[in-house]
Amino acid sequence: MTSPAPDDSRHHGWRIGTIAGSPVYIARSWPVIAVLIIAVFGPALGRSDRSASYGYLVAAGYAGLLLGSVLVHEAAHALAARARGHSVGRIVADVWGGHTVYDATRSSPGTTAIVAVVGPLSNLALAVPAWAAGTTVTNETAATLLLIVARANLLVGLFNLLPGLPLDGGQIVSALVWRVTGRKGAGLVAAGWLGRAMAVATVLWFAGLPLLEGEGIALFQIVWPVAIAFFLWQGATQAIRAGAITDATSGPVESVLEPVLLLPASDSLADVHRRAAGAGAESTWLVATDDGGWPFGLFDPAAAGEVPPGAAATTPLGAVVTSQPADWVVSLAPDAVLTELVRAMSERNLPVAVVVDETTRRVRGLVTAERINTVVGSALARRRRA
Repeated sequence: MTSPAPDDSRHHGWRIGTIAGSPVYIARSWPVIAVLIIAVFGPALGRSDRSASYGYLVAAGYAGLLLGSVLVHEAAHALAARARGHSVGRIVADVWGGHTVYDATRSSPGTTAIVAVVGPLSNLALAVPAWAAGTTVTNETAATLLLIVARANLLVGLFNLLPGLPLDGGQIVSALVWRVTGRKGAGLVAAGWLGRAMAVATVLWFAGLPLLEGEGIALFQIVWPVAIAFFLWQGATQAIRAGAITDATSGPVESVLEPVLLLPASDSLADVHRRAAGAGAESTWLVATDDGGWPFGLFDPAAAGEVPPGAAATTPLGAVVTSQPADWVVSLAPDAVLTELVRAMSERNLPVAVVVDETTRRVRGLVTAERINTVVGSALARRRRA
């Protein structure tokens, strides 16, 4: 699976290497699935003519080979994303399989579909030689492992192609709807609802159907489908929410920008008051600039109010300015949408930002997180009423 998200290496697990420059991690949750595989398959793979530990050792080998298959799947995602011009943050193998994180800010329906489909295709590609080798090798243990891995890759590949998020097939559906409607959010919502349907179908098929037919069913045969369905439902729900937010933030950046008045920090407060009055807009933000004309802080009315009237002509604006972080100026393309601004502010943890044109460096306006929340909240409310 693939997901666009920021990187935080403290929580990803054990780093085991890199693939095409992207770090590869084994999450701390992965041993859970390894233990489960050994516990479930160990007894079934045991043989009376071998030691008591034989079946468990074969199951451990299967867990290791399955980990390799997961990493091949995720590496395919990563290489495709990089080939399409996206930076890849990390590859992680975890209890649910794995995921690849890449920057999809400027993605397209075609790229989304390509990055998604190569993962399952890599599993199907692995299944073929594994099956061929498993049917020809003479070593019985090797043959057993190869055939198990072949079946596992076949199932993983086909399952991931099912048309619902968070599966790769859901990404393909999302890309298709995005292509047809021109709305990325619509694709996420549609594929998310299909993902919920897949979750329900998983439980009904693997647990409900045997029970309805009166077949005996072990606890594991109930718990495992329910766990998978929970994972699917959770991912699908997140996709639906993300789709709604994506639609709400797909408009132009100007929808949240507020006007600014740029003033040199060396100007006196008396000059500032005169120029602000001349601007004729109470909602205009007063932004102080350095000697090079670059914004660095916001006028603080409370601090200015403490300056005696007689000192206004000799007190510089810089004395009553609240300095902002060095990265509070966000450069965006003229056609950038609100999603890109939200992402930049989120990554930098900015409650307020000045937006400039990335080409001309012209200041376009100022935005606050509060203003974004208001605009996006109103858009989401309209969607719920529609």
